[in-house]
Amino acid sequence: MFGTLESFSPALPATKSGTLAYDTIRTETSIKLLIDIPGIDPDTVNLTVDGRSLRIDATREVELADGETLVSSRHRSGALSRLFHLGEQLDADGLTADAARGVLTVTIPVAESAKPRKISVGSSAEAIEA
Repeated sequence: MFGTLESFSPALPATKSGTLAYDTIRTETSIKLLIDIPGIDPDTVNLTVDGRSLRIDATREVELADGETLVSSRHRSGALSRLFHLGEQLDADGLTADAARGVLTVTIPVAESAKPRKISVGSSAEAIEA
């Protein structure tokens, strides 16, 4: 199936500073990545497709006002990235991305050749009569 790890597998983190957390959802027609980007301006998120690889890069900076000091932080900051391998069953050219409420949704369609299809059965009555 197109949703197995063989056809869609995340690679190891691409940077030392941090990785982007995500969930994967499979539908009949696509794979959806739901990537957490709270506090990141969606306009600064970069998606790059190179062959069968999808790389997502973002930067989260802590902005402090004058007189403020960061005492504790449990959020990753700095350069964040994630690298995914896109299996042959996925259509990397049809990839789309949208951000809302701190979540980047990347939709990767299933290639037409990988979608389930009905095969019609022909009649071989003529071959039997001959």
